[in-house]
Amino acid sequence: MKPLSYRVNSSRIPVLIGDSDSPLFAELRSAQKAAVVIDSRFASIYRDLVDGIKNVNGAVVADFHPSEENKSLEMVEKLLTYFLERDIRRDSVLFAIGGGITGDLAGFVAAVFQRGINYVHVPTTLLAMVDSSVGGKVGVNHAVGKNMIGAFHQPNAIIMNTSFLGTLPKEELICGLGEIVKYAVLNGDTFFDFLEKNYVRLLNKDRKLLQRIVRMSVETKKRYVEKDAREAGVRAHLNLGHTVGHAVEAATNYSKFKHGEAVLIGLIAESHIAMHMKLLRPSSFERILGIVRQIAAQRNDKVPLDDVLGRLNYDKKVKAGKVRFVLPTGIGRVVVRDDVTTKNVVDAMKFVAADGMLNLA
Repeated sequence: MKPLSYRVNSSRIPVLIGDSDSPLFAELRSAQKAAVVIDSRFASIYRDLVDGIKNVNGAVVADFHPSEENKSLEMVEKLLTYFLERDIRRDSVLFAIGGGITGDLAGFVAAVFQRGINYVHVPTTLLAMVDSSVGGKVGVNHAVGKNMIGAFHQPNAIIMNTSFLGTLPKEELICGLGEIVKYAVLNGDTFFDFLEKNYVRLLNKDRKLLQRIVRMSVETKKRYVEKDAREAGVRAHLNLGHTVGHAVEAATNYSKFKHGEAVLIGLIAESHIAMHMKLLRPSSFERILGIVRQIAAQRNDKVPLDDVLGRLNYDKKVKAGKVRFVLPTGIGRVVVRDDVTTKNVVDAMKFVAADGMLNLA
């Protein structure tokens, strides 16, 4: 497969997509001393791999239980203390091995450890491979909102072993597909057509198709990151589905919906808003709704509507007191608007609830 990379300023970040552990061990051997933050669930499945990591140049390994509650400043302090006490230094390399939560947290640790050390991202879930590992956004949650504390810290390399996806439970694949549907809406008909035709095989873990969809997603995100590394302009389009999605996550204390599930909810809500603002044709809305219905699970979890509305005001895209929404105007087109009304949001959430993706409280 053709090598893939993206550029930020003068740096080129290689993205290695394959089905081998060899690139990981090559990076570990080249590091003078490695600090490793690893998803504890992944570590329990791949014990031989973890044992092998520990045997390379005295790597210091810290297990991390990935949950939105643990993605916190308190956990950052624990990891900083753990590595400082074990003589990790500024010339060490941190390896983040796990899903999106692990990568966000460990990347933030790398960003603040002795004012920043190099790190290598090894995503192990579909969501992390297609989205969170690419672009250098790292951070932790705050009680008032998701990812409110963070930094831009680009990895030295991203190593994706798609064979790891074979052990993922279905709900984790659905979580990754939430971001992939977002990319399909952003990218246009070719990507969207491919996803419509192949989502069943993706959910059935067809390895070749998973590797292809990972590459297609990374290539989409790469274009936005290279144009706007620090999200000052067009990169904000990648937040499609996330304004409502993040509010749903925060309103339920990050305990009921995985990130990708919340993004699917956000995609439908924001597409509904766009349709009722006459920005999106009903036929395009039905197409987006149709694929989300095929992927997302029906849920009975209660979501406090007032809390969702309140959380929107803490979204990172709020500017001059106005919430900015990324709204689809077609398959392959979006626009950023700050004139979405509360009624627009309420009507959209009621539609999502009526469609069975959540219950409103």
